[in-house]
Amino acid sequence: MNIQEIQAKVDPLLGLKAWGVSLGFGSFLTLEFGQPLPPSGEGQKIHGEWHLWLYNCDWRLEEGEKILAASGDERDKLERAIHRLENLTLQSVKIFPPAWDAVFTFEHLVILRLFATYSQDYGHWFLYAPDGNVLSVGPGSFWSYESSQAVPA
Repeated sequence: MNIQEIQAKVDPLLGLKAWGVSLGFGSFLTLEFGQPLPPSGEGQKIHGEWHLWLYNCDWRLEEGEKILAASGDERDKLERAIHRLENLTLQSVKIFPPAWDAVFTFEHLVILRLFATYSQDYGHWFLYAPDGNVLSVGPGSFWSYESSQAVPA
């Protein structure tokens, strides 16, 4: 199932703090990890060595037994809730086949759960790595790890 290969690509994030947590178009969510990199152009956002982009997946943010927000909630609620991730250390990432749903566990029992939305056509989430490669997860059970010339969102 290649789960060990995918897990090996995300494991370097463990022990890093999330920063620059940002809500994009709709419920797209980005998190930065590692050292900040210089912007790629004028007016461009500063990204971390690692850039996680939740693209076409549903997600839910929890703390302990409480649900802080889910990707289908009103934008104002999402904006308030996602800032809970800011400066929290990532403690574990668990990935589940066949659609590569994932659970990102941060300190203080803050959990970000990702769920596949599409079985075809759209990637679920992307992890831009310091080596210039991108872990692309989805659609369906597809995944890849290859070089990208594209600037992250």
